[in-house]
Amino acid sequence: MPDTRPIVSMSPSIFKSTISGKTYVVAGKWVEVPAGTELSDAHKYVNHLKPQLETSTWRVSSYTVRRVAGKLSCSCPGYRFHRKCKHLKAVA
Repeated sequence: MPDTRPIVSMSPSIFKSTISGKTYVVAGKWVEVPAGTELSDAHKYVNHLKPQLETSTWRVSSYTVRRVAGKLSCSCPGYRFHRKCKHLKAVA
């Protein structure tokens, strides 16, 4: 039997409406669930898949340059203050 649970990338939470009294699992999508459902039971109603980010790391001088999801960053003071540095240029 195929899995019909919606696939979500956000961590699920439980919400009970004060207007309708209905209970939902909320994780980017709202899925109505039986009253009394606990957060530990959310996996029964949604399929939570954490996104996998592509990461790369380089050592330039004594600093670390990282690429996470296509964005470069550096551990040097220049990058922290100006958001650019010679280490990023070396990797690019």
